[in-house]
Amino acid sequence: MGYQKNDDYIEVPERIAEFRTKYPEGSLQPWDKAKPYEVVDLGGVVHIIVVAAAYRSPDDPLPGVGMAQEVVPGKTPYTKGSELMNAETSAWGRAIVAALAADTKRGIASAEEVRNRQAERDVPDSKPAAQPKPEDAEAADLRAKIIAAAQAAQFTPAQVTGLVGEAGGKGGLNTETDLAVLRAVLALIPPF
Repeated sequence: MGYQKNDDYIEVPERIAEFRTKYPEGSLQPWDKAKPYEVVDLGGVVHIIVVAAAYRSPDDPLPGVGMAQEVVPGKTPYTKGSELMNAETSAWGRAIVAALAADTKRGIASAEEVRNRQAERDVPDSKPAAQPKPEDAEAADLRAKIIAAAQAAQFTPAQVTGLVGEAGGKGGLNTETDLAVLRAVLALIPPF
């Protein structure tokens, strides 16, 4: 089963189009033009980091600022070979939201970012990924919704793990497969 768009999210290309409509003189630029991206080692894992600014006008004194990072090399077909572009696009989407020029509807992470991260967790390092079962896809969709809602509610990962236990789960969010538990966790997070 392939990726299914989550209608609760506004994808970055839609946010860019909305930004251009609202601010035709605006621009998306690196926050630091002298260093548009940075490659860093975080605990033995190489990441590329992009910090972007959404200027609503050429003289915008307080542009929206967004940042994103990608693991290098990417671990999925969505990220491998496109790490810089993915990080830049994600940073633009976040900068547009920070400029209050568009919304994500269901949280801070874009659907593309949630899909990429979920795929990275699901792809083993040494063997090909198995085709997901329909219930696996539904569980992944529920996890993405939980992550977005938890980020919007400013829950910590420990708080989300506590909610999994409160809902009758036996592990953390990434290991929980019971759809009823995942639905209950989502219901425990205040709407935004």
